[in-house]
Amino acid sequence: MTLDYPSILFVIVVINVFNITLFAYEYFFHHKKWYLFTFIVGILFQTIAMILIGYRSVLPFLYTVQISNFFFISSFAIIIFSILSFDGVLRKKMLWLFTISALLFYFSFLLTAEDHIIRIIIQIIACAYFYGIGAYSLLTNKKHYAFSNIIGVALLLYSVFQIVRAFVLYNIDQPYNFLDGSKIDNWYLIISLFIVSTLRIGFIMFLKEIAEDIIVKNNIRIEKDKLKLEELNETKNKLLSIIAHDLRSPFNSILGFSLLLKENSKDFTEEERDQYLEVIHSSAQSTLVLLNNLLNWARSQTGQLKLSPKKILLSSIFKEIIQLSNSSAVAKQISLVQQNEDSQNVYDIEVYTDIDMLKLVLRNLISNAIKFTNPEGKICVSAKRIKDQVEISVSDNGVGMSQDAIDNLFNLSTSETTMGTANEKGSGLGLILCKELIEKQGGKIWVESQLGHGSSFKFTLP
Repeated sequence: MTLDYPSILFVIVVINVFNITLFAYEYFFHHKKWYLFTFIVGILFQTIAMILIGYRSVLPFLYTVQISNFFFISSFAIIIFSILSFDGVLRKKMLWLFTISALLFYFSFLLTAEDHIIRIIIQIIACAYFYGIGAYSLLTNKKHYAFSNIIGVALLLYSVFQIVRAFVLYNIDQPYNFLDGSKIDNWYLIISLFIVSTLRIGFIMFLKEIAEDIIVKNNIRIEKDKLKLEELNETKNKLLSIIAHDLRSPFNSILGFSLLLKENSKDFTEEERDQYLEVIHSSAQSTLVLLNNLLNWARSQTGQLKLSPKKILLSSIFKEIIQLSNSSAVAKQISLVQQNEDSQNVYDIEVYTDIDMLKLVLRNLISNAIKFTNPEGKICVSAKRIKDQVEISVSDNGVGMSQDAIDNLFNLSTSETTMGTANEKGSGLGLILCKELIEKQGGKIWVESQLGHGSSFKFTLP
């Protein structure tokens, strides 16, 4: 079988020019990905090499052999690299490997440029090497696409054929000229046309498949964002409810009782005045706690709450917070104590955390425990080391809670406020804030509770 090689090379060049135009259109109007542009450069390099080879009878050796083979070897590396660049991790691994390999192949080619057969074999091995890596990478990649597998199989078959061709040429016992058209070179051109067509059509379909996958992933992300926005909207509504109701109610109490004292102070006994003042103080105190929680939660949501962790002794923090909270506990005749666990002395325990954050969390948890503990009840604050973390616990023997209440406890959009044992009101925001602050420092918070048998809020810190 005799083939007109110059005519075939001309046809391949024309096909390449058409492909360059087609891929340029795809790049500018559909898939504006840089690796598609790289694929165009690879085809362009291959086209330049073929044109130089086609003019070997009129151009000097430098152009038809040395420069043309630079473009050939580079085109193998660039085309396969562009196909593999859809995977960012794979792209980083292959960039330097392909660059160094292409340079080594070309320098090897230059060293053996005078040996016609050897330099052609080096070019063939370079093609088999890059296409073989491409085949292996596509067929073993975790991101499976149908057309990546088709391209991978085509590259693998072509690599095997090129190795067979190199072996045949190495054992040839007569002068060799590619344009003379040997049997192996005839098959080379036929298979090359098939592989080139498969590779380029497959790459277009591969890009389409990737684009569809991106659309699916974007839709999933949009759906997640939608759900997140719905949650944020519910949170916003909850906050508006807190501001409208939970802040308004204490002010109504403060204004109402202060007005009574102002206008009718002489009509009340000393005991009644003290009682009204206590209500005013209690309402003002609970309002301040709620305002602080709202402020800190808002700062946390907007990224303005800056934490500065450092090593601190728990004993000093426990002592300060228990003293601050003790007046509220005494008012309900509740015992608030510090307790050591498992023979571990809290005075020896250090924790790496933001001191203001820890104080805020402990104040909220103790306040919550006081709210849901009956008069003459007991609240214990304790800590113990567990491997490389410290577990801090605020436990009470109060009313406890059901499993449904536990499941919704740290969700602002679903949490329902419950009246305390002395009809104290709350917003549920304090526990939400505690969870966010603890998780910001790599800890976690949970509750162990049984209805009618008290609750134990626990959290860990480094």
